[in-house]
Amino acid sequence: MMRLYIFVLAIFSAVVSTKAEEPPVSSIYPRDYVTHGVGNTLICHVTGFYPPALTVEWTKNNKKVTEGMALSQFRPNRDGSYNVFSTLSFTPEQGDIYTCTVRHQGLQQPLTREWDADSEVTVPSIGPSVFCGVGLTVGLLGVAVGTFFLVKGNNCN
Repeated sequence: MMRLYIFVLAIFSAVVSTKAEEPPVSSIYPRDYVTHGVGNTLICHVTGFYPPALTVEWTKNNKKVTEGMALSQFRPNRDGSYNVFSTLSFTPEQGDIYTCTVRHQGLQQPLTREWDADSEVTVPSIGPSVFCGVGLTVGLLGVAVGTFFLVKGNNCN
């Protein structure tokens, strides 16, 4: 009986301790809508990696950035891998290119994602204004027609 217990314990500990290295997957995106000259935060989300040890580096126009950078705690995923967020406070300007580079022992070479400040600049849209204007016009027209029929109906009696 003792041999069976030791055998099961040995197999269990071997399975738990030999989790294979899993390389990370990353994505980069801004926290808020982007407007040139307005402060924002870039987020580099790194997920699906094991073991929970990696480095994240930021660059702006091919120059390393360290100021305004933060790294969250490693958080476990349901599959046993981990995820982490790295953030960079920045003010986007025309032509700026930011990169998030992840180094992990499961990667043969660093994983780099690029974000172009010009690709996501929010252009003011007239769509909401037109929609509100049309809605207000239809609403007022409905009130006018309703009032007309209400007054006309009272005059017939």
